[in-house]
Amino acid sequence: MFRAKIYFDLQKDCILSEITSLSDQPFNVTQEEVRDDYFITFVIEAGEEQTLLKEKLVASEQVKSVEALDESRLLVTKKSCGALPIIRQNHGMLDGMDKVNGSQRIFDIVVFRREDLKRIIAELSEIGSVSLGKLSPFESQSRLLSSRQAEVIELALVSGYFDWPRKIEAQDLASELDIAHPTFLEHLRKAEKKLLIDALEKKTQSATAPAERKFILNNSI
Repeated sequence: MFRAKIYFDLQKDCILSEITSLSDQPFNVTQEEVRDDYFITFVIEAGEEQTLLKEKLVASEQVKSVEALDESRLLVTKKSCGALPIIRQNHGMLDGMDKVNGSQRIFDIVVFRREDLKRIIAELSEIGSVSLGKLSPFESQSRLLSSRQAEVIELALVSGYFDWPRKIEAQDLASELDIAHPTFLEHLRKAEKKLLIDALEKKTQSATAPAERKFILNNSI
C-alpha cells in the first residue's frame, strides 16, 4: 500500500470552487463519502466564513442539503464534481483531510497498488490538471507497533494504568504478562513514543506545508 499526495486543479464548474474562492485561505474538508456516483457528503471547516458559505451553498442547485454542525463546521451533501468518485472507484481511500482553495484541491490518499494510483491520475486529468506530490509506503497502525508493544500498551490502557488516579501499577502488569518490570516499561515507553509521533504528524496535516502553499499560490507545484 502507498500514501500519495495529489495536487489537482478542477477545470469545470463546481459550487465548492466558487465558495472557497471567496477566502484567501484554503478550507479543510473531512469525512467525505460517496453516496452513489452522483452525490457526495462531507464536512467543511468554514470557520468565520460559515454564514457566508452556508448562504452560497443553500442557494446552489448542486447542493442537496446543508447543516451547521457547530459554530464553524458545515455538513454538506451535493452533486459530485467528479474527483472523489474517481478516487473511490479506483480503490483509493482518503487519508485525513483534504484542502480546497477555489478550483484547487490537495488530496492525501492511500492506494493498494501503483496501478490504482496511475488510473486515478489518468482519470483526474480528464477533468482537470493533476500532478503527484509525495509518494511513500503506507504503514498501518498494526505495523506502527511491534506485537509486544501493542500487547503492553493495550493491557495498560484497559487495566487503567493511564487513568488518574492510576488503577494498577506497571509491576503488576509486567507480572500478568510474565515479563520483567524494566522490560515492560521499555516496551511501554517505546510504544508511547511511536504513537505520540504518529499523532503529532497527523495533527500537522491540517497545517499548510510549503509545497502546498506554493501550489495554492502559484497554481502549480
